[in-house]
Amino acid sequence: MSSALSNDQELVSDLVACQLVIKQILDVIDVIAPTEVRDKMASQLKSIDFSSHPAGADPITKRAIEKSDCAD
Repeated sequence: MSSALSNDQELVSDLVACQLVIKQILDVIDVIAPTEVRDKMASQLKSIDFSSHPAGADPITKRAIEKSDCAD
């Protein structure tokens, strides 16, 4: 196991781990899902109005949404 990390370092490592898992999931979807399905999923995510969605109420989640492709 690694040495003890600060709370901030643990949080960063958790975020990186989440990004890696999401990347793996997206890679699997890319292989098994037809282009139409991937396009539909992307369209559905982009159609969510996060300004009125409950997820947008939390400032940290709101900033994450702004950084993601979902806020296009």
